[in-house]
Amino acid sequence: MKDFTWFQNLLVASGAYLPPIKSRVKVMLAEYDLKCACQQPKKFRAYRVSGKLIKQAALKSAGIGGLTGIPANLPLLGTIGTVLVGSAVDFYYLMRVQVELCYSISVAYEVEMDEEELKAVTLALLGFSGSAEAFKAITSTVMRKMIDELAQNYLRNGIAKASSDVAVRLIPRLMQSNFKYLPFLGIPLSASINVVSTMTVGNHARRYFNIISEGGLQIDNHESDMDLTDLIS
Repeated sequence: MKDFTWFQNLLVASGAYLPPIKSRVKVMLAEYDLKCACQQPKKFRAYRVSGKLIKQAALKSAGIGGLTGIPANLPLLGTIGTVLVGSAVDFYYLMRVQVELCYSISVAYEVEMDEEELKAVTLALLGFSGSAEAFKAITSTVMRKMIDELAQNYLRNGIAKASSDVAVRLIPRLMQSNFKYLPFLGIPLSASINVVSTMTVGNHARRYFNIISEGGLQIDNHESDMDLTDLIS
């Protein structure tokens, strides 16, 4: 098996940023309270703030996707080696953005977890979001059960092994998208792939942490998932 300790290190590094992540999201929550004069339930505040977090993360991932698509458009640089290097950079940054997005959304919904549990849940969300099950019309309660089961399994087997297992599943999904490095088409394709991936993870994280904050109740129908049109709204 390949060495994916870098993915575990990424989780650790992102965990080190957890205190400032909490501070930043709490400021966003406070700003929302001031704007709305605290007249709305907390779940509406969490929904709006998490939506803003998803949008910010999607735009970040679009930026790195565009940059790693540039080499294929340059003379003498659009080689397979450059593509693989670009993919590695793209994947690492994309994972960091998505890991920190999951952490941030947990704060928006005021879900308290110890760091190891949060890492396990985040790994489960990352793995779930690109799976076949994620594209099926499943309820939030079913999704929570699946995420919880995955997270508990990761905790039992250890975060290090879990990181490797998730990376093994995620990397091929990225590498299968190497067509995004085609000349002239690479930049918009790379950016859009990263955006869709990040928004998918964010939407699932929002549904998951929402149902936990609501004590296991089904998510309200008005709380629909974000899509690409929300980025320009």
